[in-house]
Amino acid sequence: MDTRLVTKARLRAMAPWAGLSLLFVVTSVLVGLLGFVNDSERVTIGAHAATVSPTFDGHATLDLGAVLPRLRIPSDAPAGIGVNIDVQETDAANLTELLTRDTLIASQPDGEIGRIKQVIQEMAVDNAVAGAGTGLLVVVLVATLWTAVGKRRRRELWHLVHRHERRFEHRAIVVLVAMLITIASIYGPGRMRQAEVPPTQWQPLSKLLPELSFDDRLKSVEVASGFSTTGGVGVIRTLVETYRRSTELYGRLKDRVADVAPQIHEPSKDEKVALLVSDRHDNIGIDGFAAAVAKAGGAKILIDAGDDTSSGQSWEAFSINSLKQHFKDFKVVAVAGNHDAGGHVEEFMRKSGFTVLDSKPVEVEGIRFLGDSDPTRTGLGSADSPGDETIEHQSKRLADVACDQPDNKRISTMVVHDPSSYADTAERGCASLLVSGHLHRQVGPEHNVVDGRAVTTYTNGTTGGAAYAFALGYTLRKPGEVTLLTYLKGAPVGLQTVTAQPSGDVTVGAYTPLSS
Repeated sequence: MDTRLVTKARLRAMAPWAGLSLLFVVTSVLVGLLGFVNDSERVTIGAHAATVSPTFDGHATLDLGAVLPRLRIPSDAPAGIGVNIDVQETDAANLTELLTRDTLIASQPDGEIGRIKQVIQEMAVDNAVAGAGTGLLVVVLVATLWTAVGKRRRRELWHLVHRHERRFEHRAIVVLVAMLITIASIYGPGRMRQAEVPPTQWQPLSKLLPELSFDDRLKSVEVASGFSTTGGVGVIRTLVETYRRSTELYGRLKDRVADVAPQIHEPSKDEKVALLVSDRHDNIGIDGFAAAVAKAGGAKILIDAGDDTSSGQSWEAFSINSLKQHFKDFKVVAVAGNHDAGGHVEEFMRKSGFTVLDSKPVEVEGIRFLGDSDPTRTGLGSADSPGDETIEHQSKRLADVACDQPDNKRISTMVVHDPSSYADTAERGCASLLVSGHLHRQVGPEHNVVDGRAVTTYTNGTTGGAAYAFALGYTLRKPGEVTLLTYLKGAPVGLQTVTAQPSGDVTVGAYTPLSS
């Protein structure tokens, strides 16, 4: 048998499949790409609601409304993918409060950048799936029609086309010309008319404010030229200065960690380390310092004892976004504090992959945890209001759960926000280590022995340096404290504090062994 004939036969047999595969790819890419570039999502970015839309201009562009200019910065994303961020409403009481809040969040943007990247990735995946679904549907329809027509009828149609090839060519030309005329009628007039408003002209922020110095991140920021930029130059100067003061302080604290690292306890190969934070109260500036301490201490677990926000509002998602970004390679165990009440913070935590304790024992990295979020509700500047239960009831309920565990499943670490919530468990000796926050000052570690079992209670000082319920700022109102907890075979064996001072210095406490 002639091999050339066999090869041609095989090619003819494969041709429909190749055609269908090509049809699937082309349809999927076109539909997915068209859906992606026209997609948008309403999200919370910083202190605002915002609409995020993907582009292919290679920039992240912020539209801040009529008063302030548009800003943009290179996205450094593959394929020139960029994003438009239409900044919209906020719950800030006045413009000064809003601008200060936005600037301080912008000085530590990693959490918000991570959130925007996540949104764009989700859009890309959703539209890729939609494109693939459409491509598959088109392939099925074409294959069904191909099969329904049959081989004989397809051959007849083929001969018919070739018999009237000249006429077919003429008709094809007519159809093509009609299509071009239609496209020109839709898009042509707009291209032929002179634009009423010239294209946006961009200038570096450093050119607008030549008297100021800029870090590498600000050097890449461009500002849309125009009246709003010129008229708002004083506002922009104030924002840049606030940004610089914030980045200078927290950058200095982060750099100082390397200097004090030799004072931090080095765990053995069998020990595991967790970093305890509490009462950040929206101060995302401190997160870089906390992450540097965790790295220096060999920590792989983050324990969050609550009050990450000031009022538990949805706009405060930036605080959880920052924590997620700085500790993205960590297992995170968390509870919400009284200033996190309302459900938003716990929802953000769970979406970020945190293990949120809810009165049931859970094991993370071989450490047995128990805890629950604070039942009290406290807003920014408002008095406490009762939740579903009192602190006293929560303390007794958690103690019953802890004390119901067998000795070989003893609770290693109880995490609550208010130290009153672990009082009954500590008194009954049903957990080895009980940690909290809430007081904005360090208490302990205090060691006791109950029925022959070692019990240590400890309250971490405010990580955010908060004097009150709101700590976002370019300075620390109080020392910001984090605590390294060392574990051996799931049991706590040591504790050490590291503190960021308002002066920019970092102090390391003595390593305290714990009995388990």
